[in-house]
Amino acid sequence: MSRYLIIGSGLIGRLTAWRLLEDGHHVSILSRDDKQGTDSAGFVAASMVAAATEAISAEPMVKTVGLRSYALWPQWLRQLPEPVFYRDHGTLVVAHAGDESEMARYQRRASHMLEDSDFRLLEGDALSEREPELADNFRQAMWFEQESCLDNRQLYRQLGELLQAHCDWQQTGDIAELNQAEIDRLCQQYLRCRADQFDEVIDCRGNGGKANLSDLRSVRGEVIRVQAPEVNFKHAVRLLHPRYPFYLAPRPGNEYVLGATVIESDDRSAVTVRSGLELMSALYSLHKGFAEARIIEMTAHCRPGLPDNMPTIRRTDWGYIVNGFYRHGYLFGPAVVEDLTQLLAGKPEQVHFGVLYEL
Repeated sequence: MSRYLIIGSGLIGRLTAWRLLEDGHHVSILSRDDKQGTDSAGFVAASMVAAATEAISAEPMVKTVGLRSYALWPQWLRQLPEPVFYRDHGTLVVAHAGDESEMARYQRRASHMLEDSDFRLLEGDALSEREPELADNFRQAMWFEQESCLDNRQLYRQLGELLQAHCDWQQTGDIAELNQAEIDRLCQQYLRCRADQFDEVIDCRGNGGKANLSDLRSVRGEVIRVQAPEVNFKHAVRLLHPRYPFYLAPRPGNEYVLGATVIESDDRSAVTVRSGLELMSALYSLHKGFAEARIIEMTAHCRPGLPDNMPTIRRTDWGYIVNGFYRHGYLFGPAVVEDLTQLLAGKPEQVHFGVLYEL
């Protein structure tokens, strides 16, 4: 049994701690966040596992890594004590009649970046059968079958309870009273103890890990959660628009998570009026039932990105850095964490995506 210290309790820190516990190791966690994870980007996210639709505007490796996570998520979720909402019906991409040029451009890009089997064009009865409530406003949709989404709040709660029960979990104190320099110094104190106390230290701090990653940047995203009793979408939905495209992920109880913005900024202030108006206007255009939806939450957060917007595992003299998940924490998380556990187990030959790592 090895002993590991994980710094950071966001999505990647939680997944890493969980998988190491499952492998029979002793895990300690050091985090500035509360044990519910409410200050984590993964707590705010729409938590979509959308390998193909994200790869269309990125690079093929996004799909390759994402499909590995898509395969792992249902396996991992079955190991939790309680069910986590997991919707595996795929993603529907639509555009209004006035934005048909956006849809045509998206289809050309999809045909160039993906395999023909990655998506289907649905029209008329086919769209009505797949998602009846979209067929009222849209003539066609692209359906990406191998995509899913999950309830991140349910996941965080269960992982938090499990880790509290089985890990030595230490918080750095009230985050309002600790600036980043103080948090970094506290983490460095633990790092200096590594040789005596831990086999490895794993830094999963996301944006908080900039002291150890000079090329890490923050990317702001704004998210709105609504409850819409009159809307019953079964699929995740992406609306194409020249100014404010967005994605919509379903949750239990007719709740939906709406997001879109990608702003190169480390600003964690509240959602702007402009973003809120544009997103909610676009939401209403998707389905008139959203007019009576109740706004549950409007939140902004920052995601950690590297220059290529791909995740990395970096070996250091004191352990590993796992970071750079950009807006793809749920898409990349299981695949990269699985690779990390193989590295820690001394099985580099079983690592899938070594090309992404600096070892």
